[in-house]
Formats: sequence, C-alpha cells, structure tokens
Amino acid sequence: MARQAAEAASKRGLPATVQDMNEYAPRNLAREQVLLLIVSTHGEGDPPVAAEELHQFLGSPRAPKLPDLRYAVLALGDSSYLHFCQTGRDFDERLATLGARRLLDRVECDVDYQARAATWIADALDKISTELTPVASPTTASPAAVIHAPENLAYTREHPWSAPVLASIQLNGRGSTKETYHMELDLASSGLTYEPGDALAVLATNEDPLVEEVLRAARLSDTELVALSGEELPLAAALASRRELSVLTRDVIERYALLAPQHAALRELATDAQRLQPYLYGRDVADLLSEFPVDNLTAQVLIETLRPLPSRAYSIASSLLAHPDEVHLTVGAVRYEAHGRRKHGVCSSYLADRIAVGETARVFVEHNEYFKLPADPATDIIMLGAGTGIAPFRGFVEERVELGATGRNWLLFGNPHFTTDFLYQTEWLQHLKRGGLARLDVAFSRDQAAKVYVQDRLLENSREVFSWLEGGAKLYVCGDKVRLGSAVQDALTEVVRREADLPQDEAIAYVRNLRKQRRYLEDVY
Repeated sequence: MARQAAEAASKRGLPATVQDMNEYAPRNLAREQVLLLIVSTHGEGDPPVAAEELHQFLGSPRAPKLPDLRYAVLALGDSSYLHFCQTGRDFDERLATLGARRLLDRVECDVDYQARAATWIADALDKISTELTPVASPTTASPAAVIHAPENLAYTREHPWSAPVLASIQLNGRGSTKETYHMELDLASSGLTYEPGDALAVLATNEDPLVEEVLRAARLSDTELVALSGEELPLAAALASRRELSVLTRDVIERYALLAPQHAALRELATDAQRLQPYLYGRDVADLLSEFPVDNLTAQVLIETLRPLPSRAYSIASSLLAHPDEVHLTVGAVRYEAHGRRKHGVCSSYLADRIAVGETARVFVEHNEYFKLPADPATDIIMLGAGTGIAPFRGFVEERVELGATGRNWLLFGNPHFTTDFLYQTEWLQHLKRGGLARLDVAFSRDQAAKVYVQDRLLENSREVFSWLEGGAKLYVCGDKVRLGSAVQDALTEVVRREADLPQDEAIAYVRNLRKQRRYLEDVY
C-alpha cells in the first residue's frame, strides 16, 4: 500500500520517498513535513517486527516535538482480534501528542482493505495538493519492505488467475494422523511470477453442506436475494462464495449479539474477552445461529453481520527456475469434530476434496518482501520447518541449486512419524547426496517415548548453530506461530546464551539484533 501511495503521488507531481520503518532513522522525523504512515498490527496489539524500533522511539522520552509535521495514518488489521488496528492507533495518537497535525482522520481497514485504502490514499493526496503544495516530498513509511515493487500486478483478489490443477498427491503414508497434499498448478500464459518465500492466495468457496446448515439454522430460503457490493444474488450463492462460515470471530459475535437482545448469555459473552476465545474455538456460524436463534432474521441482515470470506495464503513450495510456468503448494487438510458436528478447513478441504486435476482454482500471488533468500548466494542459511512449514524451504533449496549458490543449506524438519510423515523425503535425501543440503536434521516427535521437536534439534546442535550465525548465516522459521515460533525463539536464545557465555538479557538482545538485521526471519501462522 505504501508503494501504491507513492505511485499515486507521483502521478500528481508529488514525488514521494518510500521508507521501510526498519531502515528509517527515527530522529529524521523531526525534519519531515508530510508523512503518510501505513502499518499493520500483529497478534493482539503488537507492532510488526519492522515497526518495533520506531514504535518504541515515539513512545519514549527521546521522541522529538513535531510541530511542523502533517501526517495521516492508514491502519491495517483484522477486526476478529480484540486490539484491532492497535499499532496504527498508537502511531496516530503519539504523533498528535508530539505536536504533529493530522491531514485527515485515521482510517482503519479490516481484511477487505483495498477499497478503503485506495480512498485514504486519494483523500490524503487531495489534502496535500490543495493545502500544502509546494512542500517537501511526502514520505510514505511502512513496515513492509516496499522499495522493490513486484513486477506483476495484474492478478489480485478482485481479479484472480484461474489456474488449472496439474497434480494433487497425498504425501503422508498409510496410517498417518495427518493428511497433506502436494499440489501443482499451471501458470502458463498468466504472466504471474513469484520468488521463493512468496505465498499463493487461493479464493475458496464454502462447501454445500455447511451452507445448507447455516440456511437451516437461520431459517432462511436459499433463493432469497441479497445486495452485496453493488449486485444482487441469491443468499445461498452469497454464503457459499462471499461470506466466512467455517470460522467464528469476535466481531461477528458482537454484531450478532445486537440482533439478539433476548439472549443475555450471548451479550455477556460478547463483552467477556476471557470467556469469548474458548467459546469461539471450534465453532462456526451454524453453531452460533443454532445456539442463539433470532426471530425475524432477514437474509440481508445475516449477510451484513457475517465477515467477508478472505483468501487463504499458502507458502509457495517451488522455484520458478526449477518448475517454469508452475507453482506448487503443500496443503494440510484440516478436519475435526467439534460441538457435535464434523468440520473442515474451508480452503484446505476445497483444495483436497473439491478441485480435481484438470479443474481450476482462483489464485493470485502475495509477495513477501521479508521472507527471502539472501542476496549474496554465498550466505549460509538455516531452515526450521514443522509440518507444512516445510513448503517454502523446498522452494529455497530448489532455487539455490538452480542458481549454483555456494552458501550452505541446513534443514531442520519436524513431524510426528518418520515412516508416514517425512514430507518430500526422497527429494531431501537426493539434495543431501548431491550437495543441495549440507545438513539435514529431523525430529519425529512421536517415534519415541520422549517427544522431540525441531527446537530440541536446534539445542542439540547449539555449537554448530552458533558458529553458522557468527559466520553470517540467516535463519528461517516456518510453521505454527504458537507451537513453533515462540519455541524456536526461546531455543535460539538459549543457544546464544550457552555458546557465547552471555547473560540472559544479552542473549535476548543478540537474538533481537538478528531480527533487526533480517537474519532471523519467520513465516508463521
């Protein structure tokens, strides 16, 4: 969005400098005159890693007074979280406290952010053009690394590519508790490009049985027409392709509670953060409508109460150099029993069950400017992946092999069982044999009495890990945010404390500095 704002400014004769917050010197704010600040929020109110230093600086006594600064904030977030757009609010309020003046009120964007963000850009540039020109060139600050714009912008959520499915192969062996698919999609003639580390966004649809359950619980006809984004369509079609049904979120509960004054328990739940999260877990829209029925619920009100159905992003598991005109995914099918019903992940089951080879899936590329291979092919890399978190590292190694990179590649991979869950086993062993991998360490957690995870392998090899880091290696983590992300960070801190013989606070600072240098990178979900 920062790059798009800069392009729009340039078309109006207002050249803009795009600055990544991670690279921006905070004290330079005292010299700025016009600032467009774009920032997301991570988790429950935390700033993105790239925004941490600027966020801390502005909240500290060292922050300068900013009487000459005019600014506007675009806050990106997800209203299912309690602290929606909190980082954007922090920046907006702190800049005002320091004496800066708003060009316009802060705009907060939910998961469907494109239209509101485009309006914010236009409004901000209108203000600059009419009130502040001539001025110094506006600075557009964002925690995303937007200096290098992706070349292809043709396919988006609003205009996806219909990619034919070339292959769908189950990777797990018989008897596995997991169901993981390797999928290959055709990009020929699309012009779509990607780099290892990017993600492929898939626009799925809800399965018919879930749509029918929602209609039945709402006591509404599937053919009743609803207005949505300037068009009329039958309720069933709107529920199937345009609304989130399989996941229940805080914002939906809050809106629905307003429709159900007779349900005191629901109103209490909506305002109790501690009770709400356990309630949401494993429940979907049909559960909510069945448990708290509302008289005279209309189709239009239902559509307006539910969230838009977002795309689902999957880490790309291939290199274009190794597979021209193709993109590969590693998809774990999500299936579970909850609250008396069998449930499915909306996109994983869509890809696993409802899109056959030869059919098409609607997709577009989401470029990840951070989770990238080193620019210097001689740099060593350490990759830690669990389960489907192996996906980007398949692309990393393929790319490095095709480029003839001289840097060493070390993979640490974890899953429950060696015999059934060693994803891409043959490929990894071939890479190890031919030099594509310098090291391969695996952790199959359920193959012995004591569970072993990739973070345990990291600790077991602490001397080698620290030696690689001291030699300039970059470390990458991909997998579950809660179970893997924090565990690896703790293990890495212990590696540094142990091998460098540092106090705990200095080891924490070492790891934090790795993040600052973009040498410790995560793709966690």
